[in-house]
Order: sequence, then C-alpha cells, then structure tokens
Amino acid sequence: MQPTQALVSLRYVTRIAAVIILMAVAVGFFLPSDYRIERRALAPSAQYDLVQERLYNPEAWKDWVYIESGSLVLQEGGETLQPGNRYLIQYDGEVTKQGSIVINSVSMNEITFTVQPNQKTQPIPNTLQIEVAANGQTNLQWVIEGELDAGFLSPYLAFLANRIAGGNIESSLSNLVR
Repeated sequence: MQPTQALVSLRYVTRIAAVIILMAVAVGFFLPSDYRIERRALAPSAQYDLVQERLYNPEAWKDWVYIESGSLVLQEGGETLQPGNRYLIQYDGEVTKQGSIVINSVSMNEITFTVQPNQKTQPIPNTLQIEVAANGQTNLQWVIEGELDAGFLSPYLAFLANRIAGGNIESSLSNLVR
C-alpha cells in the first residue's frame, strides 16, 4: 500500500518541526542564562523631599511599588525603612498565591531587597540606587541581576525577563517620582 500525498506531506512537516525544535534546544545550551534588568528615573530637585519620603517610609512602599494584578501589604516594619522590613504580595483573586519583598540593607545611596513573586520561585535580588546630582535632581536606578535555573529554557526566559520585569519596574519608578 502506497502512502497518500497527505501522509507524505505530514511526514515532511513533522520532520521539519522536529529539526527546528532540536536546533532551538541546541542553541539554548550555548546562550547565557543570566540576566540584567536596569531601569532609571529622574526626579526634579523640587520633588527631592517627596521622593525621599516615599523611599524611606515603609508604609509608602504600598503606594508606589507596582504589583501586577495585586497589592503590597506591610507585614513587618517600623516607622523607617530598615533591614528586615517584610512585605506580603497579595494577588487579586488568588487566595493561596502570595509572594514577598524583604529589605536587606538601607543606606542613603542604596536600598537592596529581595523579591519572591510566589512561594515556588527563588528570591530575586534587587538594588535601588539613589544619587543626588549637583543640580539637585535625584537619579534613581533599579537593577535586577540573576541567573535562571529552568533547564534549556533558561536562556529564552532570560530574554523575556527584561520585558516582563522591566515594565513593572518602570511603573514603580513612575509612581515614585510623580
């Protein structure tokens, strides 16, 4: 019995698809799985006091940190931002899915904290650098660096990380300096 034209075409298409998938996997082994996401914002000198208040007041973080489809709740913290302050990330409509933000260190030039979007992911180190220029403007730089551990998909996810997290960082910085 001879294969029909449709069967021959199907074999051809599946072989091409298999070759493309194998090439994507092979290329994935040679791409880096680390990522660096960096966003900047500039606050005019007239807003210096407001930006400082929002940055170093633990309650204010709930207002300017953008959580997509969710909100931030201060779980542990005092009157001033300090190491050990802990926030709970609550997602709308998701009772069991929660994450956290933990402040690691605080100085006048830098705030370091870890973000764990949910309990199943590893904490992601974040750095928010604050620099006051000679003209009084406040330069804010938010940096996330890390390495993904998702097998051969890691390099492809690292490419997407900039786009996924970058938008949230831009929204947060915009809320901070407005």
